[in-house]
Amino acid sequence: MFRLHGRPLESFGCIAAVKLHYPLRIRKSLIKGLDEWSAQSGVSYNLRSRSPADHADHATQLQIVEDFLTLNVDYIVLIPTGYEIQQGAYRMINDAGVPLVIGNYSDPFPADWGVSAMRFTGYSHYDAGVAMAEYVADKYPSGTDMAIIYGEAGKVSEERGAKQYHQQNGFNIVYEDYADWDRVKAYDATERLLTAYPDVKVIIACSSAMAVGAVQAVDAAGMTGEIDVYGAGATIEELDLIVDGRLAAAWFRDPIQIGEAAAEAIILHFEGRKDEITESWNVPIGIIDSYDAIVEQVNPITYTGMGRPWPPERP
Repeated sequence: MFRLHGRPLESFGCIAAVKLHYPLRIRKSLIKGLDEWSAQSGVSYNLRSRSPADHADHATQLQIVEDFLTLNVDYIVLIPTGYEIQQGAYRMINDAGVPLVIGNYSDPFPADWGVSAMRFTGYSHYDAGVAMAEYVADKYPSGTDMAIIYGEAGKVSEERGAKQYHQQNGFNIVYEDYADWDRVKAYDATERLLTAYPDVKVIIACSSAMAVGAVQAVDAAGMTGEIDVYGAGATIEELDLIVDGRLAAAWFRDPIQIGEAAAEAIILHFEGRKDEITESWNVPIGIIDSYDAIVEQVNPITYTGMGRPWPPERP
């Protein structure tokens, strides 16, 4: 058992949100990094991990934070259900004096929030939105009808949606809706879209769950192959849809690297090397649009961590 500031270090909490398959990859890489350090240093650790049943269940995630703090955990790795929404959780963790690592976001908190974290390990949602805008720009003629399905109103949705870049590239944005990062709500939004604008050719979904919901609605309408849906994050569900030809593409960031960077921050902090912790750690963005792109860019643990074979079966 290690000691921190003269007292036993019993555990640090890992709070995983979004969907269970995605934090699992971060959790596995976090454990991998900590295990390697533990073996080298002879120091042991205890990892506790919980997540809300739904990736948009903000209240439950806040309650999980409260529960971990009552256990006197020494570190918290938090993948927020909503970057802006969970300000109360950040403040609670700061007030308790527990070092905080934020996953899935690389942008530090705005100064006027009055909260902080020792590391933001994730990616730029702005870069992700721009990468997708650049990818689709040359695939359609000017004036092509496009729809954007956002998560919740705010900075992250706006950056992922990249509306201004799509407009600059000649797309006609005929429909916008908010689906709270939820698959069912995205399905319903896509149904409304297809009724109002049956000639739409491109749907930009700003999260993995919403991309799956949009694909399912397009399938149900018998319009598969007529409308291209683009996703966000390249979770294993999206990868399966890409292999099946039902999802055109998704931008990708490697969650394995996110977990490794979280482990590094905790280790550096524990070893008294806080000055070596870079506040923002940014994973690069790629585009997955084919089986070959999956094999080239995706870490095998994305599949093996779910009990799936690697490489995946070629279509």
